[in-house]
Amino acid sequence: GAMFVCEMRGYSENRDDRLSRIARLTDTNGDGVYDKRTDFAEELLWPTALFPYDGGLFVADAPDLWYFKDTNKDGVADVKQHVLTGFGTSNVQGLVNSFRWGLDNRIHIACSSVGGEIRHAHQDASVPSLNIRGRDLALNPRTYEIEPTAGAAQHGTSFDDWGHKFASSNSDHMQQVMYEDRMIARNPYMIPPPSRISIAADGPQAEVYRTSPVEPWRIVRTRLRVSGEVKGVVEGGGRPAGYFTGATGATIYRGDAWPSSYKGIAIVGDVGSNLIHRKRLVRNGLEFIAERMDKQSEFVTSTDIWFRPAQFANAPNGTLAVIDVYLEVIEHPASLPPEIKKHLDLTSGRDAGRIYQIVPTGFKSPGPIDLSGSTTPELVALLAHENAWHRETAARLLYERQDPAAIEPLKKLVRNSSSPLGRMHALYALSGMRKLDADSILIALEDSHPQVRRHAVRLAGPTEWTPELSAAMGKLVDDESMEVRYQLAFALGDGPAAQRTERLLQLLAQDPADRWMRAAVMSSIGEDVERLNEVVDDPAFSKQIVEQVAARQRSKDSPRDAGATQTMSPPTTVRTEEQAARRAQVIAQYRESLSMPADMERGREVFKKSCSACHLVQGVGHELGPSLMAIKSRGVETLLASILDPNSEVNPQYVNYLVVTIDGRVISGMIVDEGATSITLKKDEGVTETILRVDIDEIKNTGLSLMPEGLEETLDKQAIADLIAYLMAE
Repeated sequence: GAMFVCEMRGYSENRDDRLSRIARLTDTNGDGVYDKRTDFAEELLWPTALFPYDGGLFVADAPDLWYFKDTNKDGVADVKQHVLTGFGTSNVQGLVNSFRWGLDNRIHIACSSVGGEIRHAHQDASVPSLNIRGRDLALNPRTYEIEPTAGAAQHGTSFDDWGHKFASSNSDHMQQVMYEDRMIARNPYMIPPPSRISIAADGPQAEVYRTSPVEPWRIVRTRLRVSGEVKGVVEGGGRPAGYFTGATGATIYRGDAWPSSYKGIAIVGDVGSNLIHRKRLVRNGLEFIAERMDKQSEFVTSTDIWFRPAQFANAPNGTLAVIDVYLEVIEHPASLPPEIKKHLDLTSGRDAGRIYQIVPTGFKSPGPIDLSGSTTPELVALLAHENAWHRETAARLLYERQDPAAIEPLKKLVRNSSSPLGRMHALYALSGMRKLDADSILIALEDSHPQVRRHAVRLAGPTEWTPELSAAMGKLVDDESMEVRYQLAFALGDGPAAQRTERLLQLLAQDPADRWMRAAVMSSIGEDVERLNEVVDDPAFSKQIVEQVAARQRSKDSPRDAGATQTMSPPTTVRTEEQAARRAQVIAQYRESLSMPADMERGREVFKKSCSACHLVQGVGHELGPSLMAIKSRGVETLLASILDPNSEVNPQYVNYLVVTIDGRVISGMIVDEGATSITLKKDEGVTETILRVDIDEIKNTGLSLMPEGLEETLDKQAIADLIAYLMAE
């Protein structure tokens, strides 16, 4: 019945002071209010997520994932195990977050915008790491096996009762993940549609209706951005507030304490506008549409500008817990112009976080709920509970215990439960024990509920396809549910080749214009891809087919393994002391430019000629490299060093990569997206190029900045003086 809380007291600029900790809260008198706290783990950097397992806690503290456990029952962790490392740390608002238990008995981890190069903590550095740029991660808590998954929204991830995945990013408040990464990965010759899409009916950066006053500094910042006096995106038509800028914590309400009509609604906070927003999810084919529920108002608002609802959790008592970070300033430090930042205290409120529960009128809390002492039959029965917390906790405990006594009750639940959710959870519990038998799958494939059938198809895919299973799957080609057919299109790629193509053609013929069905079918059909032209008459789709055929042929002509997964090499360039000394000498030679008379107009022309291919200032250039305004805030000395010695301190986000293709092309740029079958590079002037992994011979991490050294060879001291004067003024 204890509650564990991440206290990220180092936000936003005091990571290395190790002020953060994990608190353990308990309710000692059973009244439903936590009245005692213990520091469970201390001296952490930026802890952002945690999850209970086997009496301990997995904790994300980028770049690391730890496992803490209290073995002597004093409320303080005495075991600290290093599990994974390599999560990115370059953006305090883009860190790993939101641990969620999946139906597949794994902990699903949102990896956010900075990604990382993940490896098991005790592996030798020579072992290839797993790059998670543009993807999330799933962790098997028993074996520590990891697998990339689709997602990578900024902050907040949630599953609904049936396993659909939703997420949120600062300015895109409600998103849906459309497919599993591993399904697409089977076909290395296709470039699929993006896995994560925006689904809000009123747009990603929709109107919000705050009741708190707009902070004066926010008004000033917007005015400065509109006038061009400081760098930054001018959002909302130049308004300082009234739209999503800090969306976070997307959560699907799955409890049983609220009215039943609220079950399945989406909850998302806006920490910048001090409110909680809600949306009803409406089916639109395979996608959802998220529709506003409150007309020109919000579910929860506060007049207190320190109210920062950043995360939510479906609670044991069926209500919704709200995690209020409660800070005076929540903005990223880099988004604050220096002339404003110097007047703000970014640490104010670090000792004042709050947790609320949103409860219905007249609600009486049942007090602490402890399932740890439940018997195995009791846990099996809880898989059909109305409250998702009970179902997921029971599923987790069954997975932890691996008790053979659960097998027969679980099979009985598949056959006889009146709860579709109970029948589905029983399938996954059996799968987690490696005891999911053919009879249970065949029963579930004929279930009356489409979601049970869908998950039976998902689980059947990688199993042995007996004639009976193949026949049962074949009957679902004409299933009334598009979701069942969509899952079947993926599953057929795992099954035997016989009848696969004909069944896939039948599936696509029912939904020929749907891009998701097209992608699912294309991922499974293999070398018969050209036959898709028989059921779809669309030049754009035909072009995709031609490109896939060509990619397959290129791989046949190449001696390398066509399906090999590319990994990033360690940095190939190591900066020597001699190189650093040469750069320091150049900076010393050019330091006098800081005191020379300068002309800003000449500086503008220098910027256009030498910097605009990768940097954006006042609408001129391309926003590829780091913000020059952020560097400017650190002073002219830092700006001079950044211009003349760009490799002294390289943010991982801006490292230059070299991609060598099997036909000998070398493409350089910054990796901005990475999926199961392709990567996307952004090059000079913002041009992007997507390359299939099957076409890649090698990916080299240069370890160097996108910006080349040697600018002094084309710019004299006067030109540098003019450039710095221009940048400092702008």
